[in-house]
Amino acid sequence: MSGFSILWLRNDLRCYDNAALHSAVELGLPVLAVFIATPKSWQQHQMAPIKQDLIRRRVEAMQQELAACGVTLWAIEGSDYQHCAGQLATLARLGAVALFAQAEYELREQQRDAAVSSKLAQMGIPCHFVDSQCCFAPGTVLSKTAEVYKVFTPFKKTWLQKLQAAPVVCLPKPKHLAALALTLPSPLAPMLPGDNSSAAYPVQERQVLDMLRSFCTERVQDYQKLRDFPAKPGTSGLSPYLAIGVLSPRQAVARLLLEQGDSCYQEGSGAAVWLSELIWREFYKHILVAYPKLIKHQPFQQDTAAIVWGNNKKWFQAWCEGRTGYPIVDAAMRQLNQTGWMHNRLRMIVASFLVKDLQIDWRWGEAYFMSRLIDGDFAANNGGWQWAASTGTDAAPYFRIFNPVTQSEKFDPNGDFIRCFVPELAKCNNKEVHWPHPLPKSVNYVKPLVDHAKARLRTLEIFNAVKKPAGVLSSD
Repeated sequence: MSGFSILWLRNDLRCYDNAALHSAVELGLPVLAVFIATPKSWQQHQMAPIKQDLIRRRVEAMQQELAACGVTLWAIEGSDYQHCAGQLATLARLGAVALFAQAEYELREQQRDAAVSSKLAQMGIPCHFVDSQCCFAPGTVLSKTAEVYKVFTPFKKTWLQKLQAAPVVCLPKPKHLAALALTLPSPLAPMLPGDNSSAAYPVQERQVLDMLRSFCTERVQDYQKLRDFPAKPGTSGLSPYLAIGVLSPRQAVARLLLEQGDSCYQEGSGAAVWLSELIWREFYKHILVAYPKLIKHQPFQQDTAAIVWGNNKKWFQAWCEGRTGYPIVDAAMRQLNQTGWMHNRLRMIVASFLVKDLQIDWRWGEAYFMSRLIDGDFAANNGGWQWAASTGTDAAPYFRIFNPVTQSEKFDPNGDFIRCFVPELAKCNNKEVHWPHPLPKSVNYVKPLVDHAKARLRTLEIFNAVKKPAGVLSSD
């Protein structure tokens, strides 16, 4: 057989444990790797500019890494998903015999891939989409009655049983292949450089793997103790790399097991808690595939679709800009706006505040997060927002409403995080920094948009209007 295989890279920007790359190499032909930047579609999906820049920088780095393996990576500047089929067909005419890519789960991505498959099929070129976004593919973690889990805890139990029965195995980086001498067709333009907004994040695969190893050997033991405190470096910092596929979930799980062994299964250990977070990521992807209505921004709990949200636009803008008058909320939103990332505990706090203090539709917040987060991932972002809004799977009971002041006092006790991002409060003492109202004349800080206690009661009213009363009301 003569010709070459096309490896179409998307959210699998790695050489190690790349199932699509591995399948392409196994065909025994030279491999042409292709990445198509689609800025118009990225914008339609509200992809954050900082994430777009991280992708562009990573692709440039991967060109060199693949070249060392004998694989040419052509990074092409496209426009949107609709043009991918034509661009890949142009490349395929140079002598391709097959195309390999990682399967993707979202609706527009599936439509794009179907169009590519149809176009290349007309040319007699098969497309192979390898499911490698999860350790265990959607549809393989099922109940004893072969049903999809709608609740996380039993999903996690079965997931762990599968892991113990068949530990994950990562694929090696390919050995040096025969070089492919081709010239980029003139209709296709090279990918444009990014804006360098993600410069704080390294993009060499070796560096990222070292970050994973370092976390699993040196810091994961303290993950359970430190992960909820935004002023401390308690998280892995790996979420951006999982989001664009520089790391695979199998690599994360395999490294954790290698370094921490049985402690990964000891309830409450740092390793077990981080593993649980990885399983949450898998759970939301499984749910997304099983319930495609979520891709269309519908709530999982159908009765909550009838909620009439207040949707005060001025309040929403204040929330976006970190001007709510609640210090922990404002600090978190400013962190997001300034850095493109937000601590996970803070994501829960600000989401609860938007939905249950301001009575604003969770979908507004979901979209805003995607437009700013360097680690934006549709399934995880949608799942997290629906959890906070009490509209999704494993939704916090609708009567569970975070108190932003007590959350602040618990997880930023000295106000270090708040002072970092809300410098107006730098001179407040450790009590005032969480709730500086009434404001001293010397403090130039905004007044609170709402009274939390009153807002909480209003939220209970709007949920009670669509749900049956459920037990004792509580607040976190």
